[in-house]
Amino acid sequence: MNLPMPSSAPLPPSANMSESRTSSLAHLLDWHVLDDAVWSEAIQRAVYHHEHAGRWTDAGRGRSIALMFFNPSLRTRTSMELAAAQLGAYSTTLTPGQGTWKFAFGKGQVMDGDEAEHIKEAIGVLSRYYDAIGVRVFASQTDYEQDRSDRLIHTIAESATVPIINLESAFFHPCQALADAATIHRRLEQPAGRKFVLTWAYHPKALPMAVPNSALLMAARLGMDVTVAHPRGFELDDGVLNLARSYTDNVRIVNDPDEAFEDADVIYAKAWAGSLVYSDPEREQALRSRHREWRVTAERMARTNDGVFMHCLPVRRNVVVDDSVIDSDRSIHLLQAEFRLHAQKAILEYVWNLR
Repeated sequence: MNLPMPSSAPLPPSANMSESRTSSLAHLLDWHVLDDAVWSEAIQRAVYHHEHAGRWTDAGRGRSIALMFFNPSLRTRTSMELAAAQLGAYSTTLTPGQGTWKFAFGKGQVMDGDEAEHIKEAIGVLSRYYDAIGVRVFASQTDYEQDRSDRLIHTIAESATVPIINLESAFFHPCQALADAATIHRRLEQPAGRKFVLTWAYHPKALPMAVPNSALLMAARLGMDVTVAHPRGFELDDGVLNLARSYTDNVRIVNDPDEAFEDADVIYAKAWAGSLVYSDPEREQALRSRHREWRVTAERMARTNDGVFMHCLPVRRNVVVDDSVIDSDRSIHLLQAEFRLHAQKAILEYVWNLR
């Protein structure tokens, strides 16, 4: 079977907009375009907020954030709303097309269809009302180059005059990445050199690559010994892999889940679609369905170095992970979810320069 391979071209930077009024804004489109000092302080602040959980301050008093969710959310929405409130700020949550107009994104688009408003006007207006805008917009899974360049989130950033926070885009999920990094720091204290396994898992739906991309980059930037495990045909983008290898030499790929689990300190399970989803979704589904055995089981966890189990949630029990694993004391998925709140507070501190 001839499978389309992920692009080997360099990964487009998440700040690829031309010099403009937005270039000096503290956008958070992804961590890889920010320096190590910003990344490290954000982790430290997320851990700090965990240590002072439940503490409310007025650090963000007088600030406001609009949250636009083009796709469903539980943790990201609630954690960002509560993070703003705990900092003394105000939030408004919008679901485009439900209580708002449908938005067009295309440059030069003739808007004679269902979309009544262009995103440029929508973001321009919200920029005049709010002090930051958070946006979630998933991958198209039809246009690979659009997805890997994160064109939609960049279109939004180019239209904004206030900081844009990526609440998950086609290729990255910086909010999840920060929460994951802080969780690992809290659990392992010194993650550098520890074995981190990002393992593909079967899922009945073709899911985007944003979380696995961000989990890979997060672990590599922490200096962990990273293994990416997946069946053939489910390769991650070469640009993301090359970026991970710029952080550490210890990134390897395996196609055997049992081999991947050996002596691991962290097992991070996540489903993602194969590259065929962009050219032949039915073949991708058929290929994915042949790998139902890619599941986190107690037997596989027994191969680890008393490793912990992580998942970004939502998770399909007994499809991605067995009950015996996720209900055990070695699963830290709820701590990981808790850190979403602490990470969001650290992100708001960054974009509003509250530190």
